[in-house]
Amino acid sequence: MKKQQWLIILLFFTSVYTFSQERPWKFVKETNGVKVYFRTIENSHLHEVKIQTTFTGNLSTIVEALKDVQAYTQWVYKAVNSYTVKEFNAYEMDYYNRIDFPFPLDDRDIVIHSIIQQNRQNKIVTSTSNAKPSLLPENKNMVRIKEFHSKWTFVPKTNLVYGEYIFSSDPGGNIPVWLVNLSLDEGPVRTIRNFKKQLLLDKYIKANSLNIIN
Repeated sequence: MKKQQWLIILLFFTSVYTFSQERPWKFVKETNGVKVYFRTIENSHLHEVKIQTTFTGNLSTIVEALKDVQAYTQWVYKAVNSYTVKEFNAYEMDYYNRIDFPFPLDDRDIVIHSIIQQNRQNKIVTSTSNAKPSLLPENKNMVRIKEFHSKWTFVPKTNLVYGEYIFSSDPGGNIPVWLVNLSLDEGPVRTIRNFKKQLLLDKYIKANSLNIIN
């Protein structure tokens, strides 16, 4: 496994708060029904990434899988420790995630505030996430990710769900920007592929704790 491929999970799981609306998206590739785009963030050398794909099944199944933080290690690329820090209600929580990096790079970790919402008129579900870096003490053996923003949008269609994920990242630490940007497509594609497998599990198919309208 090339070192730059290990870095992409950080791009999938972390992002800078401000998204540039003026710069056009550039298509990178399509693999197994997953389209990857990027664009340069204003006043930064890093890239903002957009993933587009479709899911079979219901909105409620997708939401249940997203809410199961402890299972992130089963599908998020290189996630090695994930747990809920605080659950405010069924829709809102803080959670922790540690990401494995190859030697000699330090592992990264992040504390995330996440909110899931549904528009009851058009049924569209959104999941937005932001970093809360000071919520937990930092580990001296890891680099705490301090800039984060991401947004999932799920739109129900006939017999499928359209999904779009927009994110960007600054991993922190001593990683060259060019290396972070080198393989923007690998981690997201693997993560989406694994996530689709999770959606086949009965524990998600049979649950609907948020009373999502399918």
